[in-house]
Amino acid sequence: MSKRTVKETVVDLAETHKYLVKHDIKGGLTATLLANRAMAKGVPISGDAKRRLTMKVGKRRVWFDGARSNLNDTLARRCTRYKDVTSRLLLNKGIRAPENVAFGDHQLQEAWSWAAHQLPVVVKPPNEGMGASVHVNITEFSDFKKAFEDVASQSEYILVERFVEGVEHRVLLVYGKVAAAARRVPANVIGDGVSTVAELVEEKNRLRTESQNPVHYQIPIDAVVLKELQKQQLSLESVPGEGQQVWLRPNSNVHSGGDGVDATDELTAEEIRMAESVAKAIPGLRVAGIDMLLPREGNGEQPYVLEVNSSAMITGHHYPWVGQSRDAAGMLLDAMFPASVPQKPTAALKTAPPPEKTPDPGVTSQMRRKLRVIRRRLRWWKNRQLK
Repeated sequence: MSKRTVKETVVDLAETHKYLVKHDIKGGLTATLLANRAMAKGVPISGDAKRRLTMKVGKRRVWFDGARSNLNDTLARRCTRYKDVTSRLLLNKGIRAPENVAFGDHQLQEAWSWAAHQLPVVVKPPNEGMGASVHVNITEFSDFKKAFEDVASQSEYILVERFVEGVEHRVLLVYGKVAAAARRVPANVIGDGVSTVAELVEEKNRLRTESQNPVHYQIPIDAVVLKELQKQQLSLESVPGEGQQVWLRPNSNVHSGGDGVDATDELTAEEIRMAESVAKAIPGLRVAGIDMLLPREGNGEQPYVLEVNSSAMITGHHYPWVGQSRDAAGMLLDAMFPASVPQKPTAALKTAPPPEKTPDPGVTSQMRRKLRVIRRRLRWWKNRQLK
């Protein structure tokens, strides 16, 4: 497992972003990081008709558009788009994954009949998403019905999955090897014995703004937060004790206020092997974000693979809320362009003119023959005119 960390590069990120803007290439954070590392390695970059960052890998032209790219083969991208298909592929290869079934939006009773034998369960959309509408640890039909209808309002199909204990981690897989890992902690605050929950949330949101961490979002106070507080017999006006951790959301998505904690060095040999076996189970998968549930501090007994995302977010590993930053973009570029393969240098802020083309000998000979034929015909025509 690579332990490469973020280091200074020849081209500053701000300068890289200016370069992308100047050349009409989308300058999002992912593209800027990748372009920066490409420039440092001397890898030529350009934009395509859709303004996506592109690089030539062998005979392929690879594009990046945020977390999306065509680096993975088409079949791998299609398989990982659907969570139930991914689970079947993993289970067939002996990789531990929770059992699940996708149901139509009209199959509430059929879904509950299956779920009743798997309790507790998770109800969520069956395709790739941002962690929205994920309902976990459901044991009662009333909660199941609400969760099912919530997902059905956004998706034609609903995935019902056996709930597995463990701490959620996102593991970055690059060309079959684990590159980085982050523990995903649901939105929370730590009590100080004086402040209310509302004040603690306000303070944490202030820290988020001051840190200028580009991938960690503020914690919204909404109905989900109120419900989660109620589970803990708390409200926004409650004053938690000093050191008391108060959970604010059931899922660990950073877009809804969760914390990303670097956990690269915490993975066990078994967990690394399991993550890397995913690449063998899904041919053509070169880069992926693997959601794993790992046993930590008495929570869970065995590691499980929850989901495989072919559109891997690398930025979270560069900018954790807690822990060491990992140069995911640099590791991806190293895998795409190994050091053993020399690359033509490219200027970071200046585009070199294209080399002059030398005349092709075959074409030149053809032109000469055609000119000789034309000259002979002209001479013949002139002689006829003179006569």
